Amino acid sequence: MKIHLKNFPNNVYLELKKGYKNHIFEEISKFKLDGLEKKLHMTKTTIIEWKKRAKYMPLQGIKKILKLMNKKHLLDLENNIISYKTKRGKYGIKNPILPIKDSPELREILIHIMCDGCFSSGYAAYYNTNEETKREFVNELKDCFGEVGFKIYKDHVHFPSAIPLILKHYFKVEFNSKSCRVPKVFFKGDRKKLVGIVRAIIIDEGTVDGSNIRLDSCNKEFLEDIKKICNMLGYSCGKTWESKGPIFRFNILAESISKVREDMKKLPITKKQLLIDLIEKNQNRGWKYKLPGEVKKNMLKELLKKPLKTSELIEKIGMGKSIINKHLAWLIKNYMVDYKIKNNIRTYLIKNEKKARDFIKNPSKFIKSNKFGNYGISQLKILKILKENNRRYNEMEKTMNFCKSAFFKLISSLAKKELIKKTKKGYGLTKEGKRIVSMNKDEARYLLYANVK
Repeated sequence: MKIHLKNFPNNVYLELKKGYKNHIFEEISKFKLDGLEKKLHMTKTTIIEWKKRAKYMPLQGIKKILKLMNKKHLLDLENNIISYKTKRGKYGIKNPILPIKDSPELREILIHIMCDGCFSSGYAAYYNTNEETKREFVNELKDCFGEVGFKIYKDHVHFPSAIPLILKHYFKVEFNSKSCRVPKVFFKGDRKKLVGIVRAIIIDEGTVDGSNIRLDSCNKEFLEDIKKICNMLGYSCGKTWESKGPIFRFNILAESISKVREDMKKLPITKKQLLIDLIEKNQNRGWKYKLPGEVKKNMLKELLKKPLKTSELIEKIGMGKSIINKHLAWLIKNYMVDYKIKNNIRTYLIKNEKKARDFIKNPSKFIKSNKFGNYGISQLKILKILKENNRRYNEMEKTMNFCKSAFFKLISSLAKKELIKKTKKGYGLTKEGKRIVSMNKDEARYLLYANVK
């Protein structure tokens, strides 16, 4: 897939090398102005303007001149372009790369414009407040098109409107977010090119939601195109659902996060990359739960050292954004932590040092929860019952006196951890289950509660 000058829309304006421009006007000078006016279907004033004063000429007009010269192919013209732009566009592309070649970067650019872009005949912009993302977008434009004129603002990049104009014409697409579709040709290509498409929408419309990456769009058909590409890449995806807006959503599931990280170069949004890295890290950690109050204790310890942003707390504590925010809300409500806002970014700090240090010493004084005395107790009791001999399900259910659903969940959990197994005589301990029972009570309770691998 290559986009040559012959594939450009006719309303692109070209600046030609002086020698080449002089040559084509010398070639047609054998015709009188009256004759040229009829043959080119242009006014004398326009022809004179192009020849003597105009820096840029429309591709449509140049094609007419070349046709008059019996030059049907545009390759020679393609090699003699200094720059190109739209008629009303503020910025152009100098020393253009022609032909424009297919690449992961080109695909990312097109998806960025569809997701967070703005395009009219004389204006093009990509909206994003993240500085690194805007810089990366500009670098991708330069890699694909040449010396691109641009200006970076606080919330967007203003770039040449000729770029979306050419892409729209060549791929036969719309850039309106409600009607855009992924070009059919984008469903082909090597893995890196397919990955570029998904990477772009993760940057613009992706949210790291718990242990999944959620992708959103107001355009269901466009989102299903993205989902199809995710499936082609072997990513496990959840069902598409509708939220208020309407906004359509689906998740790239936790089991595919390692593959996503392996496929994609780092995202320019540090916080989003951090959360994705954290998913994989937590998948490989040796435990599932912290003891009651443990996360809050660790957060207070870090905040006693210095104030921190959410992203910094995420990195230091090793927990996801939703969990960190939940604990922060509790600490703020209980007057241990406060925050200040600058440039729409929250920084958290200790509000009451004495209270914070008291909490670290003994969380049970502040947290109203029976978990402090009961964590791991029920699981350990079952294991101790089975230490004596194998027991039937009904026997254990009567002994524990739990409701049916709670008891089923308890037994299922122990079986899943491979601490107990079903036998002909009922349930018995595995080798690992026997090891847990032989431990110190507090250590055994912790290992059972935290779901340590």
